[in-house]
Amino acid sequence: ILLLNRGEMELTKGAEWEIAPGRLVGDNHPTFIIAEIGQNHQGDINIAKQMIRACKEAGADCVKFQKSTVDQRFNKRCLARPYDVPQSWGKTYGEHKKFLEFSEESYVELKRFAEEEVGVIFSASGFDHSAIDFLAKIKIPFFKVPSPDVGNLEFIDYMAQKNIPMVISSGMQDMATMRRVYATVKRHHDRFAFLQCTSAYPVTPTNVNLRVIQSYKREFPDIPVGYSGHETGTTITLGAVALGARIVERHVTLDKTWKGSDHSASLSMDELATLVREIRVLEASLGTPEKDLLETEAFVKRKLGKSVVAVGDLKKGQVLKKENLTIKNAEPTGFPPHHFDKLIGSSLLEDVADDETIPEDSVKFKAADDSGSESKKKFAALILARAGSKGIPGKNIKIINGKPLIAWSILAIQKAACFDEIWVSTDGDEIGRVAEQYGAKYHRRDPTCATDTSTSAEGFKEFLDKHPEIYAVANVQCTTPTQEPEKLLEAASYIKDGHYDCVFSAMPSHKFRWSPVVSEGQMTFPLNFNPLKRPRRQDWAGDIVESGAYYMFLTSVFLETGSFQTGRVRYVMDSATDNVDIDTPEDFARAELLVQRHAVKYGLDDSSLKNGSA
Repeated sequence: ILLLNRGEMELTKGAEWEIAPGRLVGDNHPTFIIAEIGQNHQGDINIAKQMIRACKEAGADCVKFQKSTVDQRFNKRCLARPYDVPQSWGKTYGEHKKFLEFSEESYVELKRFAEEEVGVIFSASGFDHSAIDFLAKIKIPFFKVPSPDVGNLEFIDYMAQKNIPMVISSGMQDMATMRRVYATVKRHHDRFAFLQCTSAYPVTPTNVNLRVIQSYKREFPDIPVGYSGHETGTTITLGAVALGARIVERHVTLDKTWKGSDHSASLSMDELATLVREIRVLEASLGTPEKDLLETEAFVKRKLGKSVVAVGDLKKGQVLKKENLTIKNAEPTGFPPHHFDKLIGSSLLEDVADDETIPEDSVKFKAADDSGSESKKKFAALILARAGSKGIPGKNIKIINGKPLIAWSILAIQKAACFDEIWVSTDGDEIGRVAEQYGAKYHRRDPTCATDTSTSAEGFKEFLDKHPEIYAVANVQCTTPTQEPEKLLEAASYIKDGHYDCVFSAMPSHKFRWSPVVSEGQMTFPLNFNPLKRPRRQDWAGDIVESGAYYMFLTSVFLETGSFQTGRVRYVMDSATDNVDIDTPEDFARAELLVQRHAVKYGLDDSSLKNGSA
């Protein structure tokens, strides 16, 4: 379905929420950069403060620490294990962890220092229930959920009940686990994000798997996605931002040679400053997905862009031919090269000297249906009708309300009285004979363009290759037997007036759409509404969707681009009460009364209509 207008509904894709007072995260906001100090402070609060200030000066949005209640996080045997390694701060693992663990009073002081003296957001990872209670008590703006705890759904649920935003890493996890985490948090609130992460220190590029970011964005489109990196350097993190990460986290250190397992996978403060600067440059360069001529290109376009110029001295009133025109870098600028074909057949309103630009106000364009040659160009209505339509044998000529299905579209086209010819393109002789019986011309379609996998575009191309005299096509669907003649006339007028390259039929849709579930364990997500702000249907203008009744387009644009819905496009609204589409055997029974009423309303039983287009 082509969605053209989302009305007043608030979309959930690219959701945003406040990660700290006044700071939003989401697709339309700057990347939120977390400097993970962790336990790289060497157990010294003064070093921790020095790191906080350095992170702020480097441009980080947030500094993050790690909070544990050591006796709750580890069992006795783990704490008693000898820890005689170069990175150790004690004889046992328990002594090592307790040396690096700040007291609650120290955390309160660090938070005050960060927020009041330095002016940077302060947060922490909590590794046990008491740590979570403490962090909630001191009102950190968000919980950072460390990778080892992501599979612990009871712990995730405990955090989510605090109703504090959550930034959730995903190292050592799989997609099935992340779906369970999503569902667990979603029961309580929707202010959370997933970070792609590989738990190795340092991680090699081949194990980073940045494409998981894209998978998360597809799988969980209503939450922000980010990246927590343990690699060396900044290149991979920049790639994460380019792929859509809106939160990034990197470990930082004052000295990579210091004791501790995280220092070797951490950024120096100079590297952090470089990363922040490059992220901001990258964000600015991502720009918009729309491809348009930019203001900054205007000067270069005037200097290097080409224009149509005259070949030989051309006189006022002269009808332009191909040999009268060429394309050059020219001063002043004039018609761009893509207007070359449009100029052929037009007439000059003033003299133009040899090698001079064709001024844009010196041309009278030919009418859209004027070929500029002896034979008149034609606007043709075209019905594609395969003999082997899927599902219903002989569907296109099956009787409905006393006439073959295809006849009703032909009769509506005749009633519209705005087309030069009516054609039915089919690989079935019987369909062709029925078409001719009701006043249409029969084009014998190449069977290779009439298979179950053939596209409409292939059918158009095959037809137009044999009919170069046709400048515009109205592809009318014979499976819509309730075509409205006045709507066909309105749509055709937009093409004939030269204002549009494509016009199609549309109708409002008041359906709340959800993403498909295509694999075991996958969840569905709203696509065009926010369940928290679900509107009443009667208060919602609705989406605009194609009705499929007809598609009208200029032949030249279609042949140039391969698309019959490109360039200058608009729609004409169908009457929703009369619209019907025949796709299954049951549809014929449901449509019988509608077609009968439609035929009476528009006088489609008038025998004079069978003599061809009016």
